Amino acid sequence: MHSLSKVIPAVVLDWAGTMVDHGCCAPLIALRRVLARHGFSAPDEHLRQGMGRAKKEHLRNLLALHGAATAVDKIYPELEHEIFGELQAHAGLIAGAREFAQGLAQQGIKIGSTTGYTQAMMNVLAASAARQGYTPDLIITPDQVPAGRPAPYMLYANALQLGVWPLWQCVKIGDTADDIAEGRNAGMWTVAVALTGNAFGLSSADTESLPAHQRQEKAEAARSLLRAAGADYVIDSVADAAPILEQIASRIQSGDKPRS
Repeated sequence: MHSLSKVIPAVVLDWAGTMVDHGCCAPLIALRRVLARHGFSAPDEHLRQGMGRAKKEHLRNLLALHGAATAVDKIYPELEHEIFGELQAHAGLIAGAREFAQGLAQQGIKIGSTTGYTQAMMNVLAASAARQGYTPDLIITPDQVPAGRPAPYMLYANALQLGVWPLWQCVKIGDTADDIAEGRNAGMWTVAVALTGNAFGLSSADTESLPAHQRQEKAEAARSLLRAAGADYVIDSVADAAPILEQIASRIQSGDKPRS
């Protein structure tokens, strides 16, 4: 029986859609409102493309689709304001997230985190999560490193500040294609969560209200998207992650490394 922390020294978790904000709703609502105010419209599936990146870059990419990328400096302060207004309303921990993190801590596995939010946004979100019983060992934001996702810099910063290596024994868990790209670019194992995050894109209540056949179709589409992004494993929720870590640990001990 292996000691998991001797095989997997750290797990790095995303925030919205993975540990908090079921459906990754706060940034979507903010984007939708700000773009509409400036006369830009796009379906939610387009707004969700690139979710997980630094918010200013995400906005720039969306504006570029309308030939208005140069307007980002004018519009971004409004987006920040709207996100701050939505954070508290969508800061609830996802079911099973606290228990998963507690399990990691009990096994001596360090808990890092990365996000598309700024440090100021994370100050708000992290305080709310702490009141609910979740406090990772480290939070790294895009404005603390040369570039956000899909670049691996936030994961490098986690490894450096947590004092963990090699990276191919660490695990990144997130809900977007850019989370997976970030993990793969850093050489970590990647686990994607499909039903609680951006790929599925609904709150817990809205998910429960879907007819069973629609929920199944939407779930399989989300899983397929994340498999196509190159995730080593795809699960429905972070609540399902503990057995996956056991599988990864066994593979590491057998000499396997994550896909690059």
